[in-house]
Amino acid sequence: VIVGSQLSGLVTKVVVDVNDRVTAGQALALIDPSQFQDQVKQAQATLSANISTVGQMQATLAQNEATLARYQEVSKLSGGRVPAKTEMDQAIADRQRAVANLHAAQANVVSARAALSSAQTQLTKAVIRSPVNGVVLARVVQPGQTVAASFSTPTLFVIAQDLSQMKLE
Repeated sequence: VIVGSQLSGLVTKVVVDVNDRVTAGQALALIDPSQFQDQVKQAQATLSANISTVGQMQATLAQNEATLARYQEVSKLSGGRVPAKTEMDQAIADRQRAVANLHAAQANVVSARAALSSAQTQLTKAVIRSPVNGVVLARVVQPGQTVAASFSTPTLFVIAQDLSQMKLE
């Protein structure tokens, strides 16, 4: 099994060497996680800001609904003479705009949650793990080496699965 990395970065630690036995899920190497941690923090901040914006939009909508309700009540009591039609139209438009802004803010929260999830996934991939139980046949990476995962996945380790199951003919 050829083990590579989906991420680019500086290899800060190599945990295993040639002929070491490894188990599925065991850490083999670590790519510097600092940039991925920064991305998680940035995504968390964006999510918090978007959640705050939703609160602001909810308050604006409540205010616009109260104004519209007040205008409708005054209109009903005055037999439609007060407020002016333009004021009523403005209050209705303000409410509709507030509803649209609230929906946009809620969509931004969903988008920010997805970005945070993606950043957290990237952070977990900074630890290169063995996909199988076996023995390390080759280690192609050294601490301090930069891994460039561009168009093709770079090979970091070659692992032979359970050698007790192999047959030689």
